[in-house]
Amino acid sequence: MDQLSFLVFFLYTMMVLLILVYISPVVSVLLMIIIPAGSVYLLPEQAVQFLVMEQFSFMDVPIYNIHILLMVWSGLIGIAVYSELLSWYLLLDSPSVSQKKVAPAPDEPPKSPKDKIQDFLLRLGKIMSGGK
Repeated sequence: MDQLSFLVFFLYTMMVLLILVYISPVVSVLLMIIIPAGSVYLLPEQAVQFLVMEQFSFMDVPIYNIHILLMVWSGLIGIAVYSELLSWYLLLDSPSVSQKKVAPAPDEPPKSPKDKIQDFLLRLGKIMSGGK
């Protein structure tokens, strides 16, 4: 593979993966589509020359940069969709924050920070010893 093409695809893939992990899968998919489309729109001759550059031939079938780009797209879109579906599924059954907060019983006085820490340590000791 041409070194420039390899570098361009490597940087493109790393940028999309970093955005996917640290920002959002939706933003990464949008950038995944906007960057090549924008390059074709802004620099049509250079982008077309880059995309139709033949990299190698497999069984007498030429493989161009556009084929490599489509392969990278399919892999990255699959990863983004999987991460979105997984996060949706994991958040599906968990109760919301408002449902988790339970008001203390009216006859029970509010706990002091010392009592809260003591209760926490007792629960932590039970969990560490194998109890619930």
